[in-house]
Amino acid sequence: MDIVILFVLMVTGLTIWRGAPRWLVLGCWSLALVMMLALFRYHVTSSLGLSF
Repeated sequence: MDIVILFVLMVTGLTIWRGAPRWLVLGCWSLALVMMLALFRYHVTSSLGLSF
């Protein structure tokens, strides 16, 4: 999932660099933000299951 988020952020950077329409840049950035928040929520709520 981390790699997918980084790939979407790279695509976002490339769209900015190439001068893509604003809606495309905002769409890519919003998608990356939603994916990042979902991953953060998963990491915060998952248990580690450690036993010593």
